[in-house]
Amino acid sequence: MSANGQHDLYYIKQELQDIINEIESIAAGIDRSFEGIGNEKCAAKLNQIADHYRGVKRKLSNIDTSKVKEA
Repeated sequence: MSANGQHDLYYIKQELQDIINEIESIAAGIDRSFEGIGNEKCAAKLNQIADHYRGVKRKLSNIDTSKVKEA
């Protein structure tokens, strides 16, 4: 993979981490600031979404860029 490709992959992983952090922040705010409207379920669902994005980021981190060929 070229240096540009590696930079793009790094940028994507950084963006995913930013999304994960934002989702977790929203979940914490909902869990903390609201009561009686399903806040716990809502926060739990958001945390599941964050976990999904963490899995995607982990898969991207496991890519062996030395074996990737660009077209």
